Amino acid sequence: DVYKRQEKYTVHNGEEHEKAKKIAEQVKSTRDDKKKMELFHEFYAMIDGHHTAEEKVVFPYLMDRVKTIKDRDLINEMIEEHHLGMYQFSVVNKTFLENETWDPKFSVLFEVLEHHMDEEVEELMPLAKKILSEEEDIELCEKFEEVMKEAKQERMDYLKK
Repeated sequence: DVYKRQEKYTVHNGEEHEKAKKIAEQVKSTRDDKKKMELFHEFYAMIDGHHTAEEKVVFPYLMDRVKTIKDRDLINEMIEEHHLGMYQFSVVNKTFLENETWDPKFSVLFEVLEHHMDEEVEELMPLAKKILSEEEDIELCEKFEEVMKEAKQERMDYLKK
C-alpha cells in the first residue's frame, strides 16, 4: 500500500489535513482576538503552502499520467476548489475581526476546505495510489514538502506585513 509504506510523507497520510482541521477548530473556538488572528494566519499559510505544492508538484505529475477524462476532470476540480478556497481566505483576511461576519465567513471557508480535503482523501489519493510507484511516491513527496515549506513561509511573511 503506497500510503502505508511512506507514512512520514504528509502528502499521502492525511496528517496535514488533520493538523489543518485542528487549527481551524482552534480558530473557531478562540475568543482572544490576537490569538484568533495568529491561528488564522497559521492556517492560511499552511493551506496556501499545501495548495501551492499540490499545484506545482502533484497535480502536473498526475495529469501527465492519467488516461481518462474523468481523472483529468477530478484533478481540474481539485485546482478549482483551491481557487475557491484561496478566494475565501482573501475575503476573511480583508474582513475586520470585529465585524460580525468574520466568524460566518471563516465557517464558509472551512466548509469549502473540509469538502476539498475529504474529496482529496476519497478520490484523489486512490487515483495517485494506482499511478505512482514507490520511488515516484517518495520523490514526489520530497518535492511536495520542499515546495510546501517555501510557499508557507512566503504566505506567512506576506501576512505579517
